[in-house]
Amino acid sequence: MSNPLANPDQFAAEADVRAILASDAIEAAVAIVGNRFRLAYGTDVLDGAEPHFEAAMREFVTNYAFKAAASESAHPRFVRDFMPAYDWHGTHVPGARMGGDNPDNCYRLAGIAHGGHYRVTARPVGPVPANTSFTLVGNFGTSDTIQTIETAQIVCEADGSFVLTIDGTPADGRDNHLTTAPRAKFLFVRESFENWATETSYDLSIDRLDPVDAAPLTRAEMAERAAFRAVEDVPLYYWFHRLFSGLERNTIRLPSPAGSVGGLVTQAGVQGWFTLADDEVVLVRANTAGAAYVAFQCTDWWFRSIDAHERSSSLTRQQCQPDPDGTLSAVIAPRDPGVVNWLDTGGLATSLFLARWQGLPSTPVDGGPTITARLLNRRDLPQDFLARQAIDDAGRAALLAERKSAWSRRIEI
Repeated sequence: MSNPLANPDQFAAEADVRAILASDAIEAAVAIVGNRFRLAYGTDVLDGAEPHFEAAMREFVTNYAFKAAASESAHPRFVRDFMPAYDWHGTHVPGARMGGDNPDNCYRLAGIAHGGHYRVTARPVGPVPANTSFTLVGNFGTSDTIQTIETAQIVCEADGSFVLTIDGTPADGRDNHLTTAPRAKFLFVRESFENWATETSYDLSIDRLDPVDAAPLTRAEMAERAAFRAVEDVPLYYWFHRLFSGLERNTIRLPSPAGSVGGLVTQAGVQGWFTLADDEVVLVRANTAGAAYVAFQCTDWWFRSIDAHERSSSLTRQQCQPDPDGTLSAVIAPRDPGVVNWLDTGGLATSLFLARWQGLPSTPVDGGPTITARLLNRRDLPQDFLARQAIDDAGRAALLAERKSAWSRRIEI
């Protein structure tokens, strides 16, 4: 099965990003972004976080380099973003994780301008993602939602393919239509995989239907745009972080609509953070609430995913061994607690925690999303849970090998 992400537009965008990152504008932006985050955090930097700061700042700015490469609305193309560093097509692609990037997602962006007329064509090339959304956003931080449509709402052909239209006019009964606003910047695509080994991204293309007499952005223009937008969005992403760090230590918020805090409008989410001693764990239990996609995740203090392509710092419903009643339980711990559903913090004592339910039914199931999180000594984990979830070193190695193999499908040529 071919990888629909291995396409000329993606390779060209990655070449643009490598050139952008070599510019003086980007180097200056990395320094400014780092300084502003340091000023904002002040003394609010916990043990273990400091060694990861410089890399996190560079990935933050790199994320905006990818967005700049995707921002051409006159000559649009889909560009994948928010990935860890990887190698393919004979080149190295730098990491661009930030903002609570979801390792279950393939994120793609394409530039959109109000007044333009666009056609998006989607073709499945294998089992489709558990949940896919197409969102018109009004800012580079992707938090300003103009309109969203999910695959459950999309009218498809018999083979699962579909076409979306995008312009400044109302749908007026048209299926699969998105209406822009003057502030429109991107079409932001989130494909959420529950089963990494089988679910596959759509083959997507975008065309601008009305002719535009404008030259494509130069790399220098992309670099200036990336630098400006990265610096501009520091306050936004510091605010996102405060949704976690503003809570009392070792607590979580109850599930709430993610759209109210700049996330996916059809998602319910949970934020929390924990600092654990070596013998402490957090036992998380959640229902699935009829959602199309359910997952847990830990990030580092700087709101980056924790090498989820190599360790179980995130778990989907499909990656979890469920409880007998169908709920999902997982153990957050800096070292292996000997259970299948381990949320690995990568050895970090302090991590941020997220839970996500996407594609929720319009009528709540099981009372809607619910979750609990209990701080325990490792020896106090329930015995029946330990018996069901027991795993040895060989079993862990096998799970991680499967995980790495499944993730690698995203960078196959």
